[in-house]
Amino acid sequence: MSETGKHPKRKKPREGWIARQVRTAREIRREPRSAITMLRSAAVGLSVARGGGFYGLGCLVAFVVLEVRLFTGEWAESTGVSDFITGQVLEFILRIGFMSFLNGFLALVWPIYLLNWLGGAGLLVLLGGYLVFERVLRPLVEEHIPELKQARAQAALKKSRSTMGKRKRR
Repeated sequence: MSETGKHPKRKKPREGWIARQVRTAREIRREPRSAITMLRSAAVGLSVARGGGFYGLGCLVAFVVLEVRLFTGEWAESTGVSDFITGQVLEFILRIGFMSFLNGFLALVWPIYLLNWLGGAGLLVLLGGYLVFERVLRPLVEEHIPELKQARAQAALKKSRSTMGKRKRR
């Protein structure tokens, strides 16, 4: 205890993965429109975490493709709607969470998949995609999703501060 007789500030415990999923499901059930906002926030967060540029967009697209493949595969294997829903509830808790984590990891290496799929032409596609993204798509994307522009500005500021700190130490 401190001099004032109060406990020092305790950190709020982190919310567990299952608790977060349950809270999210309850919120969506209470307000279905919130799902769109949550998906947008998650997509922006994933892209920003990977730089918010061409690579971040590639990670986002790769993650969505992998998740859709997982979901459609589960749908195709089920014998009916009730079987699918029951299976999804059980697998969501056990397997889907792990598979989503794995898909997130695999999405990080999306350029390797592209090169493996297209061979040497993949390098040209990567270069062309980067140039088109920087010249045409980035302004359009940032116009519709201003959070990406803000995140890029914050990252640039953080980077400039870190390089200034390195210069001062020399």
